[in-house]
Amino acid sequence: MLNLLKQNQKSVAAARNHKDVGFKWTRRIIALASVGTIVVAPILASIFIPSLPISYGFAESVGGFMFFTDPREALVWTTGTGILIGPIHTYLVYAIAGMYFGSSTVE
Repeated sequence: MLNLLKQNQKSVAAARNHKDVGFKWTRRIIALASVGTIVVAPILASIFIPSLPISYGFAESVGGFMFFTDPREALVWTTGTGILIGPIHTYLVYAIAGMYFGSSTVE
C-alpha cells in the first residue's frame, strides 16, 4: 500500500512539474474556458438581459419508497431568470480548485 502511494505521488509530481510550456498553457486555457462559458457568460447575460430565461439541468433522485424500492436518478431541467448558481457551478469550482490547489493540501 505504501509503495502504491509513493508511486502515485511520483506520477502526480511528474505531471505537475512537466517542463513543456504548452502543457501549462493548455491547463490554463481549459480552466479559463470552462469558467467563462459555465459561470461568467450566464451571469453577464442575466445582468444585461434580466428577463432572459436560463435553463440548467441537474440529477435528482426520484422514486423509491422507504426500503421497498430503490430510487433512480433522473435529469431534471429547471428554467429561471436572474443570476443562477446551479450544481454545475459548484462542481466546476471544486474541480478547478482541486486541480490547482490539490497538491498543496495533500503535502
